[in-house]
Amino acid sequence: LTVREAMLISADLKLGKQLTKDEKLDVIDEILDLLRLSKAKDTMGHKLSGGERKRLSIALELVNNPPVIFLDEPTTGLDDLSSSQCVSLLQRIARGGRTVICSIHTPSAKMFAMFDHVYIMANGQCVYQGLGSHIVQYMQNIGLICPVTYNPADFIVEVSGGEYGGDYLEKMVSSVGNGRYTWTPSIGMAKENQENHEIEQEIETFDVELNPKELKARASSWHQFCILFKRMTIQMWRDKSYLMLRVYLHIFLGFVIGGLFYNMGNDASKTLYNFGFCFTIIIAFMYIPMMPILLEFPLQMQLLKREYFNRWYRLNVYYMALVVAKLPIQITLAIVYLTMVYLFTDQPISVYRMLMFYSISILVSLTSESWGLLVASRLRVVNAMFVGPVITVPTMLLAVYGIGFGKGVIIPGYVKALMSVSYLRYGLEGIIAAIYGYSRDDMICPDEEVFCAYRKAKFLLVTMGFEEISFPISAGALCIFYLFFNALAFFLIRQRLSLRRTNFPAVQYIGQFVKQHLNLSSN
Repeated sequence: LTVREAMLISADLKLGKQLTKDEKLDVIDEILDLLRLSKAKDTMGHKLSGGERKRLSIALELVNNPPVIFLDEPTTGLDDLSSSQCVSLLQRIARGGRTVICSIHTPSAKMFAMFDHVYIMANGQCVYQGLGSHIVQYMQNIGLICPVTYNPADFIVEVSGGEYGGDYLEKMVSSVGNGRYTWTPSIGMAKENQENHEIEQEIETFDVELNPKELKARASSWHQFCILFKRMTIQMWRDKSYLMLRVYLHIFLGFVIGGLFYNMGNDASKTLYNFGFCFTIIIAFMYIPMMPILLEFPLQMQLLKREYFNRWYRLNVYYMALVVAKLPIQITLAIVYLTMVYLFTDQPISVYRMLMFYSISILVSLTSESWGLLVASRLRVVNAMFVGPVITVPTMLLAVYGIGFGKGVIIPGYVKALMSVSYLRYGLEGIIAAIYGYSRDDMICPDEEVFCAYRKAKFLLVTMGFEEISFPISAGALCIFYLFFNALAFFLIRQRLSLRRTNFPAVQYIGQFVKQHLNLSSN
């Protein structure tokens, strides 16, 4: 997105419909002028410099004119000039009537002097509270002289770190009462902060209990969904390299799979090979949708955390938009691929069989994507890319277990139970039902073949152990898996974004066990 588009989306989410588009654009232009981003308003976000990205992050939060702004290390990763400009802009924002609170590590002397109030901590204790320009006098008051060529911020950090002895740390903590007092040089000692006592008294007498869930966002859920869906769709279509890669990949696989199983669909002498074609379909629709989400979603978590914690939108709305935005391109590419392989392999040309084949394949694709989202919701990129494919291997094995056993072989009950939790098994059964089920006509035995054992589809199903398959059951099971995986993924994302990671001790114990013994991390 461009800077202007990102700002407009922020305004739509935060301001809702209470302002017209022209009024929102006026607010956006005013903020961009304030943060010196007017010249970059038509620049794509990934082309901005480090300093411009920091300013854009601040601008996005200024849309609804918040009275208090919290910033976590706004100068990290910036050079001295960009850091100084960033702090100068924050000072301008503060002069405009807003309270700006930020954490910062060892700023330059010039930046340090810009802060109206400084609160320095060491070992969990407050060692100074007051103006940044008073630190030199404060250090003199406790018996230390800051060298003329030294940055006062660096000097007090060194003292707090114990380089001049631990006694000075205790003196500094006691001089400001561990944050209860503000140091002023006019009286040569710390001055008790009366405002703190007034606030403490107000807190003690404040009886109203605030429920964060009652603090509703300004935009309705439907309006938020439309905005997020629009943003995700624009981002998807503008990533042309990735989009074209997906298109070429589906077409390439269509030619490869279609060529490998060319004209085998109605050839009775190659029926077993066509069974392999059915399995190839579900494997392709397992990996193609799953792998991109394993790489993509963990990278989106940082953006999701920032926007969700700043109350841009509701989490359920975001998740719904995330799922729905991927449907059009995924279904379209799946249809292109399925059409190619279906025609190349000479499968039965029947409308209802093709509809069953397409629908069950697309359901496998959507379920695989939701499975990938479930894995990616708890793990970082590297771990997700490893764990995702590995834990799908048992699912693949269970999908083909029992093929060729025939009708007389009894599969143990525990194996059947495991097979029932493999969504790929239902996908395979659904595809086989679409191609060979429902009284399919006899297949053609080539003239050069003396005998074709699997000319009749019913005999083939009995021999392979698929005589009891049902397309409605397979499709219904895949729908249940799809909804279950999405619901569980949403639950894990919500727990990851909550202050209390989980309310279920068993889940927490399993997570700790996995991290400790498998060396995995979910942060």
